Order: sequence, then structure tokens, then C-alpha cells
Amino acid sequence: MKELIRNANIDDFKRGFIWDSKKGVFVCLTCGKDIEENEEEHVMSHGNSIERLLMLEKKIIGLTDIQKEFISMISNRYDDKEIGEKLGCTESTVRNMRFSIRERARQARAFLAIIELAEENMPVETSFRIRTFPVKENKRKLLLPKFANLFEPNKEYSEAEVNKIIKNIYEDYAIIRRYLVDYDYLTRTIDGSKYYRKYEENIMDKRQLINEYKQKEVEMGIIRIYNKITGYSYVEISENLYKPFEAIKFQLNMNKLKLKYKELQEDWNKYGEEKFDFEILEKLSPKESASDKENIEELKALLNMWIENQGESLKIYN
Repeated sequence: MKELIRNANIDDFKRGFIWDSKKGVFVCLTCGKDIEENEEEHVMSHGNSIERLLMLEKKIIGLTDIQKEFISMISNRYDDKEIGEKLGCTESTVRNMRFSIRERARQARAFLAIIELAEENMPVETSFRIRTFPVKENKRKLLLPKFANLFEPNKEYSEAEVNKIIKNIYEDYAIIRRYLVDYDYLTRTIDGSKYYRKYEENIMDKRQLINEYKQKEVEMGIIRIYNKITGYSYVEISENLYKPFEAIKFQLNMNKLKLKYKELQEDWNKYGEEKFDFEILEKLSPKESASDKENIEELKALLNMWIENQGESLKIYN
């Protein structure tokens, strides 16, 4: 898992999974499990892209717990005053933190460009090499899947990229490339400029399912996690009510909320998941003409209204 994370690129981190060429499967970057199918649905159970990335350890993303919380609030469109109240600092300090984060991002982009240029001609690391390609057909067939697994399904490769990947295992890349095409492991465009890894799963059906999900009306709302033992509640807004509790359950099980919601994390560790109820308290359909920020503001107002209506009997985790 550590080796896969070290080799993950920006796109891998954004989508939440990476291709493991040794096993020929996708692997979740959050929980480390092999994903046999429905990669997008699996990673969504850990939250949205930012939530998943912020769950990763400091040595991977280089962020402290305070910085993680700060970025989480930025992504949820908290204003400077709200962030200051949460972190116990002034609005001026929050503005300085925003500037520092942007500067760090700018430096990271420049550093990434330098490293990519420096590594451009470096060989790809592989776990095996072969000196000779077998003469007998049956032995060749046994080796071809190993070569095929070096290529991620449904990803576009140029001929130069294919040659470079193969050459790190076997010097005569042309013969291997030809066999991969002849035995239908790779598909080549008519002009021979692009290659694709064939996959058993029907990629078009999968894309259609993803597009259908994206086209569904997204419901926003208020969610609550209620402690049946102590009577305390965790109440928060949710920008997407599709499986709204999966991400926070995962974070609690991984002990990731000990800073942001210390008391909730302690009670979760003490009593266990079965002692908590999970409820969707209110639903709000986003207005088509409204901006994301306006919808979030309306959702926050709905949350405050709900809390006020409960009176003094409501006990909330801070």
C-alpha cells in the first residue's frame, strides 16, 4: 500500500484509487482494499474527494490536523468569521492562513513540474525482468498477462509510452507490443498512435451508470448522529444526502475526528457504532438559479433554525 501511494499521481489522488499492476486490480487509496468493481461507488463511501484526501496521514499529504480542519472548512465554504470562531483565532489570522495555503499550493505546482522534468527520462520501476521471450506459444501466453497488467484499463497510452513501459521488462518492446495487440490485451487505434488496455468489464455501461448518477437531483440537508447512551447529538449540514453517513463512520472508525470532535470520537470509541442512531433531519433541494454559496448559506440557516427549535434540551457535541 505504501509503495502504491508513493507512485500515485494527482489524478489517482483525486479519484481515490490506483491501478496495481502486480495484482491487476484497482486499490482504494483510503482503506487499501482491492476494488473488483464499481470503483467510484466504493471510494464515495469514504466521502467526497477532499474528505478522502484529508483522511490520509500527515507523512503522505504533509498537513497538520489544524490545517486539515482549515481546508475542510474552506471546502465547505465557511467564511473567515466562522472559521475564526471554530479555530479560536481572529479573522486577520484566517486571511493569513488562506494566503499561506495558496502560496504553498503555488510552490507545490512549481516543484511538481521540476520533478516531472527531472524524471522524464528515468526508467519506470518494475518488480521483474525477463532476458528472453519464450519460443513456445503456450509459454508466451503465460507471460503476456504480466505485461498486460502493467497497463491500466481504459487509460490512453501513446506508442512511446507503451514502448517505455515494456522496455523496462524486456528489451525487444516491439515484439511484446505486437503480441499484446494480437492476443487482444491491448487495443490500437487505426493510425497506431494510441493504445488502450482491454478490460472484461463493460466500460460503456459503467460510464452510463456514472453519468446517470451525476444527472440525478442532488439533495442537501441536515444530518444527525445521536448517542443513545448520553443523549448528545452531532448535527451538521450535508451537501449530498447520497450515503451521507458512510464517510463520517469511516473517519470515526479510523479515529480521525479526535481533534475536530474530541467528545464524539471518545464516545464512539467507548460505546461503539451500535449505540448511535443516524438520521436525516431535514432535506433541501438546491435552487437552480442559486450559486453553491447561496445554497450552503440557506442550508446553514436551516441548521440554525432546527437547533433553535429544539430548545435547551438539545445536547450537541462541540
